[in-house]
Amino acid sequence: MKYIQKVTMILITGLLLTLIIIPIQSAMAADPIRIFIDNKEVAAEVQPMIVNDRTMVPLRVISENLGMTVDWDGDTRSVLITSPGNFIPGEYIDNSLSDGANISIFIDGVYIESEVKPFIKNDRTMVPLRVISEGLGMEVNWDGKERLVSINSPIPVLPSRHENVPLPMPVPEPMPAPEPVKDLPEEISTDSQLLYSLASYKTNLKLKDGSVINSVDLLNRRPSDFSSEQLSVFRTYLSQLSKYEPLIRLPDGSMVNTADVTIMGEAYLTAEQLTRWIKKETPRLMDKAASNGREFQPIPDLADLYIKIGAEYGVRGDIAYCQAAKETGYWQFTGSVQPDQNNYCGLWATGNPLTGQESLNGADSRYLYFEAGRHGATFISPEAGVEAHIQHLFAYANRENLPAGKNLLDPRYALVKRGLAPTWLELNARWAVPGTTYGQSILADYWLNAAR
Repeated sequence: MKYIQKVTMILITGLLLTLIIIPIQSAMAADPIRIFIDNKEVAAEVQPMIVNDRTMVPLRVISENLGMTVDWDGDTRSVLITSPGNFIPGEYIDNSLSDGANISIFIDGVYIESEVKPFIKNDRTMVPLRVISEGLGMEVNWDGKERLVSINSPIPVLPSRHENVPLPMPVPEPMPAPEPVKDLPEEISTDSQLLYSLASYKTNLKLKDGSVINSVDLLNRRPSDFSSEQLSVFRTYLSQLSKYEPLIRLPDGSMVNTADVTIMGEAYLTAEQLTRWIKKETPRLMDKAASNGREFQPIPDLADLYIKIGAEYGVRGDIAYCQAAKETGYWQFTGSVQPDQNNYCGLWATGNPLTGQESLNGADSRYLYFEAGRHGATFISPEAGVEAHIQHLFAYANRENLPAGKNLLDPRYALVKRGLAPTWLELNARWAVPGTTYGQSILADYWLNAAR
């Protein structure tokens, strides 16, 4: 009898251990939850987790990847989320809704209810993903099989023929009134959505016929206006553009639309910041040159010149400096223009060698010249090269005359349609062809790194 009892106890104990261990092993074996925002995976320092059937995620990672500003009110244990363009002073937020014990969430000053209360894990505020994302106007989907959360920006509804839908920002130049959009089908087609998605980028696009449009113009076009080949090119453009965020964070912490960053204006960064950035990049550039069997070209000290000369013309010299870094391959000159030409933006480098007889188009011959067999203009000094670059941007960005007392150093200044591109994204398909992401790359791949 005692033997039977002993065996029974062993079996019961084994069963209990099995019931305990299996869930633990299952939990340990489960793949981590992955988060995608607008089809781009987002990394989080603290792994998302499931609590009471709710996916809890680190708040700051999610909010900032959605282009939001996040603040913490320690007195009331409140998280304050602000969307771009909104400023909600603390005194206008009804913190009486916070009980002081639990963490409360406010989005643009509005209190957000949640069945699962936020909590702190590893110094990160964990919040229910669906509540936050939907509070920010996003579409949220959960794939339990793949353990994948996808968050997508809301798709704007196409206007009917009688609606006048305002754009987020005005078009820089007044455009002639488009013909009314014809009646649309009840359901938005994939190609219609393609045009509308491209329009949101407010960027220049090169068409197959050689003309250039700003993608905003696609708001008033239909897929039938374009050939199947052009629509295919548009899909390629959208794929390229989707690699870049539509918003950019300025050094003061504010978020702006990338398409609204102008060429004219004060520099955001100092010469010291630019110099520090290039010094940090130098070891990587030296290793790259060595691996490619090339001699490393010493990087000229140009940051002060770009900031100083840019300010004299009202051009953002810090971004112009980053454009020069892009154009010259961080001053390694791996293209046709050579270091001794002091030509930092490829002026007159058209792909064909010069004859030496090209017209200076009014530029002062004391500061530059053309040499047969070379590519691009040659400037007598770094100062002259930088100023010619700034003048070329000045020509694109506005219709004003050169500042008083300035000599013309840009040999292509007179060839630019003045005021054609007030913003960096409007250099796309103009300065660079097709240049679909030219301006985005200057800002995201270079300037943002310098700003860190």
